[in-house]
Amino acid sequence: MKPKILFVALLALLLSALAPSPIVHAQGEPPTPYYVVQPGDTLSAIAYRFGVNLQTLAKANGITNIAHLQSGQKLIIPGIEGVQGELTTREVALGDSLTGLSRALNVPEKTLERLNRLLTPYQLFAGRSLILPAAAAHKTDFPRRFLADGRPLLEAALSQQLSPWALVLANHLPGTWAAIPEDVLILPGTHAPTTATGLPDTLTLSITPQAWVQGHTGEVRLSAPSKTPPHGTFGKHSLHFFPLKAGQFVALQGVFALAEPGLYPLGVEITLPGGQTFHFQQAIPVVRGQYASERLVVPASLLDPHLNAEEEKRFEALTAPATPTRYWQGIFKAPVAPPLDKCHPSYFGTRRNYNDTFFWYHTGLDFCGRVGTPIYAPADGVVVFTGTTEIHGKVTIIDHGWGVYTTYCHQSAILVKQGQTVHTGDLIGKVGRTGRVTGPHLHWEVWVGNVPVEPLQWLEKRFP
Repeated sequence: MKPKILFVALLALLLSALAPSPIVHAQGEPPTPYYVVQPGDTLSAIAYRFGVNLQTLAKANGITNIAHLQSGQKLIIPGIEGVQGELTTREVALGDSLTGLSRALNVPEKTLERLNRLLTPYQLFAGRSLILPAAAAHKTDFPRRFLADGRPLLEAALSQQLSPWALVLANHLPGTWAAIPEDVLILPGTHAPTTATGLPDTLTLSITPQAWVQGHTGEVRLSAPSKTPPHGTFGKHSLHFFPLKAGQFVALQGVFALAEPGLYPLGVEITLPGGQTFHFQQAIPVVRGQYASERLVVPASLLDPHLNAEEEKRFEALTAPATPTRYWQGIFKAPVAPPLDKCHPSYFGTRRNYNDTFFWYHTGLDFCGRVGTPIYAPADGVVVFTGTTEIHGKVTIIDHGWGVYTTYCHQSAILVKQGQTVHTGDLIGKVGRTGRVTGPHLHWEVWVGNVPVEPLQWLEKRFP
């Protein structure tokens, strides 16, 4: 046999061994995609997971009573074209990508796109219900992954003691020329009890919570063999990462209380010890917070939009720096003593109507108190501002490090100076009624990542 013919034959054999496995159908299976009902399933939950209208799903399966489902029952899933066989779902994990899932699960990208009605990879956000062939979804081990370092595929293959064609076929590449620098490639023939994420094995990324909430604090953690903190972005905000412990970094970021619910891009870039730079981007959902509404009547002179914008920009400038020193530890303490610590005339995020002419939201949490009621530092920090403004009255701002600040407004007296270090429980001021107020109280704000956030979170939860 001629060498050229032998090469073609070997290549065909290798292609058949590594090509994605078709979905095999047993005799008697429905000729359309179907799902096998599991214990505890409800028809409405199944419809939600598969992105199908409940009535459409019931009609396709001849179901007149949606409460009557049996474990093991096969339900036809309408609306999915060109795919047959048993389907199921799994949640998209942070780090999943269409290419990474296709490679790890050995399911063509086109199949994933068709099953999940994907028009853009941006729709593959963490927490989304992903429709998969059952055989792929039930996999418990996946190929190991490594980060290509920009060398030609031949050299990358040799470094892993593999044939370059094996890498080409296992990663669904059109040729040896198609590998791009810093791509995450899977290694055929190697398995580990890990996940189908598109991240290399040396990196772990997590976000808390999985879906961020208007006005709340989000947390991003990255574990990597690097001494250099990563860079990151969330929407238009820069993420500030700080070392939490060896090989682990954390960033805290607030979500604007009036942010439109939807998908926002989260991006991370880190330089690894070998000089490789890894870039990652995935959308994460922002959901609506539960906030009340109220109407207030105040002097018209304090509703000047230019005045409001000026003070907002001033606060943003003061809370923009992310000090590398973390001063606070544990959960914040309330800035007033009991029982006033549980008395709140107005809550953060409340949508406010001022005089039926100006609409905004409440950027802090109000505490009850008479003029002269003591105000205490809720955590360790450094005073970065003391002064008087027209809207917020007498103001103190404390930097707690890592982009976390607290502000104290409408005071009758300020008892600290700029540059002063304070500790939890230190007396820092007194409640008053200065600025735009309807009565004496303490307006207390928590800023994270240059955004005002829900202070109650910081009184109930430890960050990070």
